[in-house]
Amino acid sequence: MNPHLLEERVATVSGGPDLADTARARLAAHKATADACRRRTAERRAELERALAGDSTGHALDLMLELDALERVQDRIDHRLSELCDALSEPRTLRYGDAQPI
Repeated sequence: MNPHLLEERVATVSGGPDLADTARARLAAHKATADACRRRTAERRAELERALAGDSTGHALDLMLELDALERVQDRIDHRLSELCDALSEPRTLRYGDAQPI
């Protein structure tokens, strides 16, 4: 999911006093995980570019495999974060798969 859209989804969760500390902690943990995966993907992509430029040939395959896994996992993490935002938001808004309201 687009990081900007994900930020908008997180912002839809009301931060009022009715939101339990455990829910806030879950939301923060999900967001931190999504952000960390995105950062790590960017780092590995840059490393891969350097490796493919001839800096280290044996390392490129390992980087490609890790990058592939990170990109697949990012989708799952983003989806879980989006679902959590839905669960914590009031009232529940029907959304398309791209997290845009209907």
